[in-house]
Amino acid sequence: MKNTIFSRAIITIIILLSILSLAVSLLAIVYMKNSPHGVKAAVNIETVPTLTTETTITYSISSTSTTITTVPSTSTRNSTETTTAFKTTAENVPVPSRYVGTSPNSAFYQENLVTAGDSITLGLKYYGFIPKEHSIAGDSVSMWNLSHFSFSVGDEELELVDAVERIQPKMLYMWIGMNDVNLNMPQKFVKKYRQVIDEIRERVPDITIIIATITPVSSGCKVVKNTIIRDYNAALMEMVKRIDSPDVLFFDAYSVICDNDLNLTSGYSSGDGMHLYIPCYTDIMTALFDYLDTTDVKSKLE
Repeated sequence: MKNTIFSRAIITIIILLSILSLAVSLLAIVYMKNSPHGVKAAVNIETVPTLTTETTITYSISSTSTTITTVPSTSTRNSTETTTAFKTTAENVPVPSRYVGTSPNSAFYQENLVTAGDSITLGLKYYGFIPKEHSIAGDSVSMWNLSHFSFSVGDEELELVDAVERIQPKMLYMWIGMNDVNLNMPQKFVKKYRQVIDEIRERVPDITIIIATITPVSSGCKVVKNTIIRDYNAALMEMVKRIDSPDVLFFDAYSVICDNDLNLTSGYSSGDGMHLYIPCYTDIMTALFDYLDTTDVKSKLE
């Protein structure tokens, strides 16, 4: 009798544990679907329409009415795009498989560009805009959890600043922030960002760092609000102004790909309203290279 009661108790406990495990799994799935730092980039192979008109608008990106003038859509600039298999040069230097841009210096910039950031930044590697060796990026990366991540450089796993030091890039494109928006505050975000920038510049003194704004989400995206993103971008712009160095540049990627309502242009998402697709990256890179032509970056890199 005692053995029967004991066996039934064991079976009951096992069933309860199984139900609990299933409940935890379901909650985790719901959380990942509704958390920006848990969303993975989706690949959408459908043709995405590009913008057909060139407009320049000014939007207010903070409660203090700080303004940034948008960069005209690069879809109207006849951006050229060349796609090849991943390859290296004769000197065994990795190069992109997808070349874009209208600037005569586009290929030069693209081959020298190293990126650091989150899953949106990873798209530059996935779609061939930079070689994998030039990518210091990962899913869910943010300023608030940066110390929790390591990045592959050769046979090593290094934290972000250590990875930058090991690669020794002349030009670094930092594109971080989407995963901070719901889990951080603008001033705490830029305080950490500034610490990272200062440490990189100390370890790689001749580097040029490009600070890119967080990109907009589509009007239907429920995970993040563009009004909050613009507050973070305003804080980024002020941070770069305070640094006040020709070696730390501000690039407004948000304005390149937003529509007249300041949302992500229709068709530019890879599927979730947040992550980006090839034409969107093409516009951003083309605008970036045009912007770099107005600076002395090329002479520093040569």
